[in-house]
Parts: sequence; C-alpha cells; structure tokens
Amino acid sequence: MLRTSLFLSCFLGAINFAYAQSVEDSLKLALKEASGSERTRILINLAKVSQDNNQSLSYATQALSFASSNSEKSSATNQIAWTFKNLFQFDSAKLYVKKALEYAEKQNDPLVISDVYSTYGSIFNNTGGFDSALFYNKKALEYRIEAGDEQAQAASMNNIATVLQRLSRYDESMEYINQSISIYLASNDKRSAADSYLNKGNLLNSLGAMDSAYVSFQNALKEYEALGLKSMMPYALINMATVAVQLERLEDAERRFIQSRDILLEGNKNPQLLAFSYNGIGGVYQAKQQNDSALFMFKEAEKYALAAQNEYLLSMVYNNLGDIFRAEEEYNTAVNHLSKAHELKTKIGDITGLASVSITLASTYKSLGELEKADKYYQEGIKLSEQTDDKVTKRKAYQEMYLFQKQINRFENSLAYLEKFMMLDDSLINDRNLDKIAELNTQYETEKKEQQIALQEAQLGEQALKLERNRLLMIGLVLIVILFLAIIFLVRNRAKKNEQLILQEAQLKLREAELNAVINSQEKERNRFARDLHDGFGQLISVLKLNLSGLNDKDAQHPEKRLEVFRNGESVINDMYAELRSICFDLMPQTLVKKGITTALKEFGDRITQSKKVVCEVIVFSNKERLPEIVEISLFRICQEWVNNVMKYADASHITIQLTRDETELTLTVEDNGKGFDTELFYNGKGNGWKNIQTRLNLIKGEFDLDSHPDRRGTMMTVNLHEASIKRIPTSTEKQITA
Repeated sequence: MLRTSLFLSCFLGAINFAYAQSVEDSLKLALKEASGSERTRILINLAKVSQDNNQSLSYATQALSFASSNSEKSSATNQIAWTFKNLFQFDSAKLYVKKALEYAEKQNDPLVISDVYSTYGSIFNNTGGFDSALFYNKKALEYRIEAGDEQAQAASMNNIATVLQRLSRYDESMEYINQSISIYLASNDKRSAADSYLNKGNLLNSLGAMDSAYVSFQNALKEYEALGLKSMMPYALINMATVAVQLERLEDAERRFIQSRDILLEGNKNPQLLAFSYNGIGGVYQAKQQNDSALFMFKEAEKYALAAQNEYLLSMVYNNLGDIFRAEEEYNTAVNHLSKAHELKTKIGDITGLASVSITLASTYKSLGELEKADKYYQEGIKLSEQTDDKVTKRKAYQEMYLFQKQINRFENSLAYLEKFMMLDDSLINDRNLDKIAELNTQYETEKKEQQIALQEAQLGEQALKLERNRLLMIGLVLIVILFLAIIFLVRNRAKKNEQLILQEAQLKLREAELNAVINSQEKERNRFARDLHDGFGQLISVLKLNLSGLNDKDAQHPEKRLEVFRNGESVINDMYAELRSICFDLMPQTLVKKGITTALKEFGDRITQSKKVVCEVIVFSNKERLPEIVEISLFRICQEWVNNVMKYADASHITIQLTRDETELTLTVEDNGKGFDTELFYNGKGNGWKNIQTRLNLIKGEFDLDSHPDRRGTMMTVNLHEASIKRIPTSTEKQITA
C-alpha cells in the first residue's frame, strides 16, 4: 500500500504568481508604453506570472537593471531568488535572497521585508530545512501584520501550516490553515483559497480523515481548472490519487497519477512533481502486486528526485524501493534502500516518515532472522510514532510489535501491545465517524457559498425568493448542527464506555492474578505449617509421651530412674519450645510487631546463620523511626521469600541483607554469592514467588529491580520506596496484609 508520506504541499510565495495567460498578455501590452518605476513594477509582475522559469528570470533581471529605489531593487532581487528556487538552483537562490534582504532593510518597508523572509522560508522548505523555514515564515507574518496586509498574512499562514505539517505539529498547522481560508473566502480570492484547500487536504489525511481530505483536494482541483491554472492541477491530482489508494480505489488512483504525469511531461517537466507522479504510479502497481512495473516506476521516480535535489522526496522513493525488494524477498537489498530512507528522514527531521521506515526496517530484519536489530528498530518506531498524531502509523507500529513480541515468547509484552492496537483501532473507527460529519459540513458550506454567489447575481425581482431561501437555509443549518451535536455526543459516549470497559477488564484480570497468588501462597504456607507441626512438634510430643510412659515400669520407683526420666522430659520440652518459637516466627515474628523491621531482620539473619547452611549478614542504616505496619510486614515477607529462594536454588555461602533510609527513599537489598540465573525465567515462571512479591509491592507502591546473569555468580535484589509513598499509605490498608 502506498505510504501517506507521498503527499505534496503547495508552498505559497509573497504574492500569487500563476495568473491566467490573459493577465500576462495585458502586462506585456502595458510594458510597451511604460517607463521609470512603472516599467520596473510591470517587469516584476511579469516575472511572477510567467509560466516559463527562464523567461521569468529574464523579466526579473531586466527589472533589477531599471530599478532605482531600494524597494524596487529588493523586489527584483527577491524575484530572481524565487525563480532560481523554482529552477532548483538553491545556492544561487540563497545568494540573491540575501542581497534582497539588504535592500529591504535599507528601505525599512515591512511589506517588502516580509516578501524576502517568505522567499527564505520557501527555499529552506524545498531543501528540507523545516526549522529554518518555520522561523523565516513566522518573521514574514510578523512584518505583514505590521503592514496590515491581510492577503499577505493569509499567504504566510498557509506557508507556516505547511512547514508545521512537515514537523508533525498538526494541531498548530490546522489553526493556521483555517485562518488563511477564512481570509481568502472573505475576499473572494479563489486561487489562494484553492491553495489552502490543498494544504488542508494534506493535513486532514495526516490525521486519518481521508474522505474529508479527498473532498478538499477535489475542491482545489475544481478551482485550478476554473482559473485555467494547468500548472497547479498536478498538485491536486497527485494528492487525490494518494488518498484514493488509501481508500482502496486503485483504478481512480492510477487514472489521477497518470493524468498528472501527462500534464507535467507536456509542460515544464518539473522534476519534483514528476518524481511524485512516478512514485504514485509505482505505488498503485505495487498494490496490484505488479512488482516489475512498480520497480520500473520507482526507478524513474528516483531519477527525478535526484534531479530535484529533494531529500524528503528521495527518502520516500528509497522507502518504496525497499518495500518492493522486501516483497520479492530480496531482504539485503531492501535493507540497503530502507537504511538510505532512514538516514535521509533522520537528517530532515521527518518524524512520521522515520517512524514508518523504522517499523519496515524492523520487519525486514525479522525476516532475515536478525532479531536483535529487529527489536531495536521496533522500539525506535514505537517511540517515534508516539511522538506524532499520525494514528495510522502508530496503529501499524503497535500491531507489528504485538506480533514480534509474540514470536519471541514475550507474551506479557505482546498482550500489552495488542491492547494498545485494539484501543487505537477503536479510536480510528470513531475518527472516521467524525470524518463523515466533517465531510457533510464541508459539502454544506460549499453549497452555501455557491448559493450566495448565485443570489448576488439575481434580479431585484427575486428578492422575495432569496429571503425565503435564506430562511430555509437557516432552518437547515440549525437542524444539521443539532444532528451533528447528537452524533458527536453518541460517538464520544460510546468511546468513553468502551474505554471504561477495557480499563475494568484489565483491573479485574490484575486483581484475579493477585488473588490467585495470595491464595496459592496461603495454601502453601498452611501445608508447610502442617508439615512442620506433624514432623517436628508431633514427633517431639511422641518422644515425650514415650519418655513419660517409662514411669510405669517397675524400676521407675528408683529415684535415679525417675530423675533420668525427668531430665529427658525436660530436654524434649525445651526442644518443643524452640520448635514452637520457630513456627511462630514463620507465622508472624513478634519481634517485627513489637520492635520493628530492623530488629526483625537481624533476628531473621541470626536464625539463618545458626542453621550453618549459609552466613547471613544484616546491615541497617538510618532507620530510626518505625514504618507503617503494612510497609514493615511487606518488606519482611519479600525479604523472607527471596532468602528462601536463595537457600533453595542459589548454592550460596553468604547472604547480605541491607536496609537504608534517607530523606527521600527507603531501599532494601538482598545480595548473595550464589549461582546467577536468567531474570526472564523468574518474571515469566509458573511459580508463585514473583506473584507474591509483586502483590506486596503493589500494596506499598514499591519499585523492584533484579540484577543477575547465568554466566556469573552473584545476584542482587532491590526494592525502593519513595518517602512520599510511605507517608500516603492509609492505616486501613494494613488490614490487607496477614501473616
């Protein structure tokens, strides 16, 4: 499918320069009788309206030779710079526009200065310097506001909107376009309104409103045809064709692209527009799976893009060539072209295009089996797409990442990206509904404008009919507005309910997992306590009973025998007491309840060391105040869970438990010198260890970090709690934690 980055922008100059041929003829007649400043002015205007760039350059050069004032010299030099820009001789254009600015600053005329800044902006826009283009066009707008020229202000707004779109700042771009259209419609400037419709169509498509974008491009085409501006028609045709591809109307798209190419080949053979046309035809053939024909067209597009010296356009062509070779499973060749596209889009700051290229590169590396590079570019594509408002690219990024994470068995990450993809897909459906509303509104506004023009030309005898029609239009407008508001309310209400439902389902799943972990942990603990009581305490009771039964023997009447029985019974009772204290410690250490986590951890470490299985060292810094009960219990249980795992699996000889607290945070670390392991196996394991730890972390808003590797010894587990989180934990939450 053809990419959205194919779209063109119509970048306007200070004054509309493509008048009808009759205007040029009239100026030529006037030139024969003109002299002095009038002759200079006519030559400058001829340079602006001429369809032939070389002829335009000749007129502007003559005007400069006759110019006497700084204002005339600035205008003539600026027009020479503009013409060199159209001839893609950008170094010459920059040289002359610099001279034009020097003349304009001497004249100190804000309108003359604004024209020069506008030319600066156009040159940088054509060469991919979008930040510079934005700066100079905003400077032009400031001077035009100072001069009070609304038409010139509208032209600057249109230029600024175009650059902002290239920078993916869509909301700001739409504001400037709407302001420019309002000015042009108010002054009945159809040519300029057509240019603004073209730019608005580009922006609407970037936002995913494709039907409205097509209507906007179609309005621009109608105005260009009516005004006889054949040189401007390819702009509208190429954009209409690109939208048609996205709407899967391939026959319409092919017809529009070929029509634009034929107009260009018959005319001035503009290399930039020809590159767009050939690129578009190639995209249609690619969508039809006619890859050989598509490859030929893309090669033609590359030739013209190089001639135009347009890095933005060239990056698009390389991107499409990469797609073709990828479809033919020539993955290394595809990577070569996609890497060129990636480099160019990075250079020119095309964030939206760069996100798309990164996703395609990642997919290609995945096909080559280079999963590490694939993961790198998938992550880059996700990050870039989330910086833009391009929902189509963002949707594709989430879908591709979901499939990739699933392939490499990262099922939790895969599920997260699937949820993002589904939410964005629902959002696009809602946007399309709103797009239909916008399309109806556009059609209504167009019909309203046509009716107003027709009514202005009517005879005085039709005044009564005009009033009746106006009344009906107002009623219709009110009804449509009410209908629009109702539809918008319903759509937003549905979207809100869907969002709430998805959130509730996610919360239920999380709660269910936590409850399962708690129940499994409780059952496990109960089994262990029952086993400890049966195997330890129960056996000791049996020994005590057996010892006491010895008193029934005949020789038990002897004092020595009774003393031996007594001593043996005392020893068993001491063992029973120690066993009972150990079981009670596991259930809920009284040291933890009465004296706090510092003392409890030290007692815990001492018990482990006394077992002679491993040496456990406990270090505590600056933990003088007692923590909330839920925090102390949770931290102790997390430490206990982790140390038990270390003793079971790590084959460690030394464990260090460290508790540190300062003004900003509290940190618990458990470090051992045992065998390392793959942390992903721990996170994704089927056991309840991680789930138990995670449940307690969620209760105290803790952060967890694990540092271990199978190829080295030693593991460190870290839990961080921010001081602010500790203070915000409510007392009632303590009831949620049991022994």
